[in-house]
Amino acid sequence: MLRINKILLRGNGVKDAFVDFDSGANILAGESDTGKSFLIRCLDYILGAEQLKKPLKVAAAYTHLFVEFENSNNEVLTLERALDGGKLLAHYVPTRDIRDKGEIIAPVRKGKSKGPDVTSIFFPFAGIKEAKLRKNVLGETQRLSVRTLSPLFLVDEVSIIDEHSPITGRPSFDDTARKRTFSYLLTGKDDDGIVAAEKGEIVKAKLQAKLEVVQELIRPLEERFGAGPNSVPIALGSDDDLDDVIAKLTEEVEAATTAISRLHEETQVTTALALRAESQLLGVAEIQSRYSLLDERYHSDLKRLDFLAEGSHYFESLQEVPCPLCGQQLTLPHHHGERTQTLMSSDEIRRSAIAEAAKIHAYLVDLQKAMVSVDHRKSELEKEKNVAQAALKNLQENLTRNLTPLLASTAEHLEELFERRAERDAEQTDLQRWIELHKRQKDIQKSLVDSNQPKPEWGGLSSQSLSSLCTEIEAVLTEWKWGSAPRVTFDEKEYDIVVDGQPRQSHGKGVRAILYSAFIIGLLRYCVNNGLPHPGLVVIDSPLTSYKKKDAATVSGLNEPVSEGVEAGFWHSLTLLPKHLQIIVIENKEPPASVAKEVHYEWFAGDYAGAEERAALIPVPSGLSAIS
Repeated sequence: MLRINKILLRGNGVKDAFVDFDSGANILAGESDTGKSFLIRCLDYILGAEQLKKPLKVAAAYTHLFVEFENSNNEVLTLERALDGGKLLAHYVPTRDIRDKGEIIAPVRKGKSKGPDVTSIFFPFAGIKEAKLRKNVLGETQRLSVRTLSPLFLVDEVSIIDEHSPITGRPSFDDTARKRTFSYLLTGKDDDGIVAAEKGEIVKAKLQAKLEVVQELIRPLEERFGAGPNSVPIALGSDDDLDDVIAKLTEEVEAATTAISRLHEETQVTTALALRAESQLLGVAEIQSRYSLLDERYHSDLKRLDFLAEGSHYFESLQEVPCPLCGQQLTLPHHHGERTQTLMSSDEIRRSAIAEAAKIHAYLVDLQKAMVSVDHRKSELEKEKNVAQAALKNLQENLTRNLTPLLASTAEHLEELFERRAERDAEQTDLQRWIELHKRQKDIQKSLVDSNQPKPEWGGLSSQSLSSLCTEIEAVLTEWKWGSAPRVTFDEKEYDIVVDGQPRQSHGKGVRAILYSAFIIGLLRYCVNNGLPHPGLVVIDSPLTSYKKKDAATVSGLNEPVSEGVEAGFWHSLTLLPKHLQIIVIENKEPPASVAKEVHYEWFAGDYAGAEERAALIPVPSGLSAIS
């Protein structure tokens, strides 16, 4: 359990606006328009409301809200939030000791988020365990949040006099969740582990959406294939001749392709032969060139030898002939060796020249034979080259005139047949799809008929727990001098109490408010006395004063003021409240002086506040209206 220590507004350049509270009973009374009800809206906002409702004009300079809580272990939690929205900061120290930024938490978890939020911080601090509660009749569950629980301990001035249930409030999507929250407080048992039934409405919506999609897909096919699946314009698997022709032409294309490949291979081989012959012809030409040069060399040598043989005869007739060895005149006596005279003999020279010429003639004979052989090889190579070139020409003509046109023509025809077959296959596919869509449509329509399953039944509230709660509310009403022996029951249809046989909602606004307060305080006492989940505090706005402002037209029911005896009993009961509980009552009416002394009491005097009195929640300069 926990209690509220302080509610504080802070801004730049303005004094802090705050209200302190104590354990047990707290009464905050005062004139209208002094900011009392604004405190309820601040608590709702700090506990995760999306925005601060009806902000005060005089509080425009304030930017941040702080609410300080203290639990039964004397631990402190201060929640901070900017007044213009956004996330909160959690501080685990009193407001006066805040120095650090604090832990960032979200107002509520959205989607599949597992991050910290107000509920994950507030509930453990208050000693409330995490719970899973059913959120609809199908059995789907959701996490219990402080947003669902808060209406059972924060009661504003409009809800308290409304004709709706204090548990569910105005009808909304979360009625089941609020009812299950009430059941959880009564018994301490949540709905974790229940098996959810399938959502009939969602199933129907999905089936209907599927049916619309199927019908939309069928519509364009109806124009082609008729009004029903039995009207089949063509037979599936027809036009087999087309497949046969395609198969035959495919074989022809493959044969032509094979022939062309073979021609290409032959062309490559023949080209290689022609190139080899051409290369060898170049080699033969080079050999012939060298043989011609050698032949010229041999004939040149023969001429030189003839010249030497003929010239040696004339050496002796010359008068002055230099020695070929030393350059002296041969007519002069000189000696070079034993064979010198022999070597320089004209006969010897002639014989040597003739011998050398004979060798050269032998070489010429061999050379002539070699040249003849080369000429023969050249002729053979030229013949091979010509044959290869002729074969290449024939291969190219066969490829150009026969195979290539045949392949092109066959391929073109085959392409046309492929297109025809594709059109046929597409037609058959659409027909098959049309038949399947009709079958799918019938299946969905049958599923729609079969989806009208009865909703699952769930057990009601625990009769024993309700009886104990009603007994506690009777004790509260007895303390308030409602009557000698008030009789309280619970109407599970309206989710509201019935007092002395009359439903709470059938009373006037004043009585509705006091009975609403009795229910909220009775629930607090019942939960705490039985160790059941509850924050341990309630805040009630205007339990004794009927809501009479101009916008009260939105609240139905006649005004029925509370009797003086009940009012006096209400005030007196607050003095008996144990200190481990906290009740904060916000009222326009002043409590009796004897009560004010026994509880934590604060008075907002409004425009006519004295020098020692507090005018309103927001400090304002003297002479100005407290709340505008």
